[in-house]
Amino acid sequence: MNFASNLPKQPTNYESKLYTSLQNTGRFIKSMLYLTKKIFML
Repeated sequence: MNFASNLPKQPTNYESKLYTSLQNTGRFIKSMLYLTKKIFML
């Protein structure tokens, strides 16, 4: 997932906020998957 290549060199404030929220969402989903795996391993 490479959203940065689609953005201009100097993204607008809205775009940068959107990109940051996308990154945070991805990180959150990854951590949730990790925790779920840990729980099922027990």
